[in-house]
Amino acid sequence: TLPFLYLRMKKKERMLKFEKQLPEGLDFLARALKAGHAFTGSMKLATQNFEDPLGTEFERTLDEVNFGVSTTDALKNLRNRMKSQDVRYFVVSVILQREPGGNLAEIMESISHIIRERFKFRDKVRVLSAEGKLSGTILCALPFLVMGYLQLFNPKYLSTLFNEPTGQLIAMISASMMLVGILLMKKTVKIDI
Repeated sequence: TLPFLYLRMKKKERMLKFEKQLPEGLDFLARALKAGHAFTGSMKLATQNFEDPLGTEFERTLDEVNFGVSTTDALKNLRNRMKSQDVRYFVVSVILQREPGGNLAEIMESISHIIRERFKFRDKVRVLSAEGKLSGTILCALPFLVMGYLQLFNPKYLSTLFNEPTGQLIAMISASMMLVGILLMKKTVKIDI
């Protein structure tokens, strides 16, 4: 399980880095499109100007196009590899724009602006929810701290709780209620943006 957890952590780090690079990458694509480059040419320039993971993923998408995969399918593959809402917006907008036409550079700039605003909003929510998280942590730790204190200074006080069947039942009910409380607090503090 340790290698699995390590890989999961690395994947999350890479995804966060990709999401932070994406607004700049979209602005870069928009400027390249305004300068007269085709979409694939703009992506080629982006692969040369951005490091991993954005440059690598764009390069992989271009490689698929060069090997005969349609641009639409290559973009869908990018969306499947990088499971992010922002990438989904990017891919869908490019695919939709290719059908009827339109100003792709303007769309890229709009998506980039939306992503940046979401980052700002996410940071504000994280700051505002920090107090709730701290309160939850304190409330979760408090019973264990009190039990540790009592066990240290008055061991006989808790012996009834663990040695008697009624005490064990009360301890099990308390532990399950505490678990439910922890899950409810986690759900209350977690806000998806």
